[in-house]
Amino acid sequence: MWKILVVDDNFSNRKLILKILEGRAICDVAANGEEALEAYNISIKDNKPYDLILLDIQMPDVDGMQVLQKIREEEKTAGVKVGKEIQIIMVTAHREPFFDAFKKGCDDYINKPIRPDMLIERIEKRLNK
Repeated sequence: MWKILVVDDNFSNRKLILKILEGRAICDVAANGEEALEAYNISIKDNKPYDLILLDIQMPDVDGMQVLQKIREEEKTAGVKVGKEIQIIMVTAHREPFFDAFKKGCDDYINKPIRPDMLIERIEKRLNK
């Protein structure tokens, strides 16, 4: 079973993703970037890192791009080799920001509204490579 962190400031989006992943993944949720970074840091400290993070781009205060950048910087500092890092899939209702997300280290993206089949396909692609 996968271990996934679902990060989205919209309760309905989190609820939908959890429903889609029910029975397939153990999920933690974060409602904002600060909670996401806290959950990430705890998982690393406990030596139980996430297999994958579903990360909303547009959130108030600390947005998804900042979370992505911070995680990749921490992995680099820890000496994590490229390809061995936590898989991060950006989730967005906008087309433009994901180009920058790839430059900052995301592994994939999904456009909103989320289609269950597409979400599962993208996760399987990232985790069963």
